Amino acid sequence: MPSEYEQESQRLSKLPRAERFDELVDFPTDFTFKAIGRGADFSQKVREVLDAKGYGDVVLMERPSKKGNFVSVTFSLEVHDGVAIDMMYTALEGLEDLAYLL
Repeated sequence: MPSEYEQESQRLSKLPRAERFDELVDFPTDFTFKAIGRGADFSQKVREVLDAKGYGDVVLMERPSKKGNFVSVTFSLEVHDGVAIDMMYTALEGLEDLAYLL
């Protein structure tokens, strides 16, 4: 028989992503996104996504990988619901050079 934790995990895994965030996060909150991608212009592509979503004033923190093959771009947004987080993840997932999204 699955534990209570396993049952809750299974229940949450069946929910759409935005609803999972609504269940797990207390809003409003500052939510940190980290996108890791390839190419010297990856950070600029993240900036373009933010600008298109109306977050042009957000500060990006960039960090190249040790070998220089990747760059991580971290930023925080004040969000008021799971839909806002889901929309940003969806927009970032559309980046061609994206390798990982945390």
